[in-house]
Amino acid sequence: MSGTPVTDALRILHLFPRLLGLNGESGNVEILRLRAEWRGLPVEITTYDGGAPQSFDDADLVFIGSGPVSAELLAHPLVVAIAPELKALAADGRPFLAIGAGFQLLGERITLEGGEVLEGAGVFPVTTRHGGTRVVGDFVLESPRLGPVVGFENRGSFVDVGPHGTLGRVVYGRGNTETPGEEGFWEDNLLGTHMHGPILANNPILADSLLDTARARRGLEYTTPDPGELRTIDERARHARGTIAAAPLSE
Repeated sequence: MSGTPVTDALRILHLFPRLLGLNGESGNVEILRLRAEWRGLPVEITTYDGGAPQSFDDADLVFIGSGPVSAELLAHPLVVAIAPELKALAADGRPFLAIGAGFQLLGERITLEGGEVLEGAGVFPVTTRHGGTRVVGDFVLESPRLGPVVGFENRGSFVDVGPHGTLGRVVYGRGNTETPGEEGFWEDNLLGTHMHGPILANNPILADSLLDTARARRGLEYTTPDPGELRTIDERARHARGTIAAAPLSE
């Protein structure tokens, strides 16, 4: 970004948008920006695609999206190179939203289909195994915090989250394991999932949760907490969730 920084702005760090931008995931960043700005909170977005080292200390919220295995392999050394900085942000309470390949890369380890093992950034306490039948189609969860959560699943991998919290129980789709059970990882300031869509479009309460975590850490306030634009959009999202949950489809 250019120009003079706004000191009271919420700062979003978007990691590797060129490599990890599959399935419209960059829309999540735009949704976060709009939901904050419509409430009167300015937003600054910084993108990082690798290259010269830089400080991420100003980031209030971190997003990383998804991509195919080929892009994941290209992104892997770039992610590992900034792992200490990312772990420091996570430990300091900055909220993370990690989708698909980005979620895998921020985990502890990825085992590729051929058996090769990649060490991840270690932000999330999860491991990934590639292989098995690819699942493509609507994805429906039931979250104890949020109720129905809907999106799109396109994956050929499995994630072990151990005893940690998840985004929700799978109602339709596969989720983390071979047998449908739970999906993703969600504890404290860290949210990771293979739900595409982008996930925040149909589930705006998740966007607000991430923004609230970031705001609380900085002491930032909304000047217009309940604008009409958001009421309209949230009603459309509620209708979309109901439609998808009632009749999900797979390829």
